[in-house]
Amino acid sequence: MKKIILTIAFLIVLPIAINGQVIFEGNFESGNINTVTTTDSISYTVTTKQDIGGRWFYFRMRNVKNRFVKVTITSTDVKRAVYSYNDKDYYRFSAAESPQSKVFQKTYEQDTVYVAYYVPYNYSYLQERLGEWKESAFVKIDTLGLTLRNLPLQEMRITDNSEPDSTKYRVWIHARTHPGETPTSWQFDGLIDKLLQEDEVISEYRKKIIFHTVPFTNPDGVYYGRSRTNYDGIDVESNWNKSASETCKEVQLLKERMSLINSEKVLSVFSNIHSQASPFCTFWIHTAASTSDAFYRRQIQFANLNTSNNPYFVPSDYSFSSLSMTFPEGWLWSNHGEQVLALTYETPYDFYSTGSLVTNDNLKWLGERLLYSIAEFLEISHPKYLLLDNKDLVTNWRTESTGLEFFSNNYNSAYYSDNFGDIDYETEAIQPGNYEVWGWWPSSNSNASNTKMTINSGSETITKFVDQRYNGAKWNLLGNVNLRNSGKINISISDSAAGRIVADAIKIIYKGVPTSAEETVEKKDFIMYQNYPNPFNGTTTIKFYLKETNKVKMLVYNSLGETVAKLVDDELGEGYHQIVFDTNNINNLASGVYYLQLITNKYSETKGMLLLK
Repeated sequence: MKKIILTIAFLIVLPIAINGQVIFEGNFESGNINTVTTTDSISYTVTTKQDIGGRWFYFRMRNVKNRFVKVTITSTDVKRAVYSYNDKDYYRFSAAESPQSKVFQKTYEQDTVYVAYYVPYNYSYLQERLGEWKESAFVKIDTLGLTLRNLPLQEMRITDNSEPDSTKYRVWIHARTHPGETPTSWQFDGLIDKLLQEDEVISEYRKKIIFHTVPFTNPDGVYYGRSRTNYDGIDVESNWNKSASETCKEVQLLKERMSLINSEKVLSVFSNIHSQASPFCTFWIHTAASTSDAFYRRQIQFANLNTSNNPYFVPSDYSFSSLSMTFPEGWLWSNHGEQVLALTYETPYDFYSTGSLVTNDNLKWLGERLLYSIAEFLEISHPKYLLLDNKDLVTNWRTESTGLEFFSNNYNSAYYSDNFGDIDYETEAIQPGNYEVWGWWPSSNSNASNTKMTINSGSETITKFVDQRYNGAKWNLLGNVNLRNSGKINISISDSAAGRIVADAIKIIYKGVPTSAEETVEKKDFIMYQNYPNPFNGTTTIKFYLKETNKVKMLVYNSLGETVAKLVDDELGEGYHQIVFDTNNINNLASGVYYLQLITNKYSETKGMLLLK
């Protein structure tokens, strides 16, 4: 493919001056303004050039220093616009400066101010970023062809060329089909920056995946300040089922490139990045009726990997629709069916459903999260980011694949009465370090409320009881464990609990060098001492120290995970505390191992106790 360098001349738009005072201008790249009117030289009414939507605006105002200016843009739905004095550093209008939809008002500190629906990401800035990214040995930039306005439609191929392509997954990610959706470019930007980092885990992704990325699928629309179409008024997004003569140039080029890739090896993941006016992120998940049960479940799994422990995106944000052949997902389905996990991902402009304000930084973080989600979906594992799935276990536990919340293709389950014994996940020998251990399971009302999970690193053992009735379809933190020397980490799930016990997937993430005992104590907000005496007969004393006033729970479990005693459930002050566990007051408490769990707002710890009668 030829690399083409072009110089494009702008269509000159004359400045709009109102009464010789405030001057409105949109005669620059991605600019969009149409008319301006005023009756008092304070309040201005603006319209934009519209295509099939008029959301996007981007213009500058001059002669505004120390002047209060109120602008109403009638053709948009903006809630909290952005402004800049240098067209680089953008800020949100405050809530007071955005008293209602479509309105912003402010006294400006400088003579010239730029305003936009959201922070611009124009064609020239993309070329700067491509110039930076192509310095990486993992990047190859090609021009797929030229648009009708002679702009290159560019693809950035990212992979580790030292590994054979034949062994790799293919992933396609594209953005800016609708040119006014600039948050998509900041999300894309964050993903690419992460993908090019010198990092052992990311390096593994580059070895296992070829990333085909298209930053602008509609460069004409971006360059000329359109909202939802290309320069000629065509919605590129809904042009995928047209006849050859009706198909726009952008879609022709994209289809040709994807067809070539799929003829060699079919894409595994297709991510179509967009933005929406609704105040939440979403995936447009296609119904099982319009695709298949298996494909529907895979979409849910991919979405759940994105929303797991995500402060900006939660499962209740998902949207559902029938698959339409007018969109690229429909074209891929008609050609490759279930082989390509194809989803549209939308980010908002103003607020997330969790209440956070949208910023370039958190959009970039969402790009990074998308990258990790793709790798987790493809089950790519690395010693510093390990995925352990139940399919790799040797066990008598039954295999199930009902529901939508499990990881990969299935999960294992057991009941105490099955007498199957415990189930064990174990890593290969890995380097010393401090590791987070996470668990994934499908939730159900029939699941055990106190499933016992034990993490053993050889030098440390952490026991945690989890309620598997809840928190399904996400990664749940089980503990933070030190591996003092090179070796293995083992995670055991006990079959001793009341209800169905589930074993699905484990994730282990390297967090740095092993922490000392003193450092571990520093991280906790309490110190818990072993009960004394231990073993004990009748009564035993439990001592703990709180670093600050805290809400404290202290529970005792039996080997089935059932709660046999609640010793503390109260707010306690800083300092040493001592509790006596008197088994004489509990009927039918047999000899055996019991587990004492201390829980505060920040941390929990479990210790074993041996009762001998």
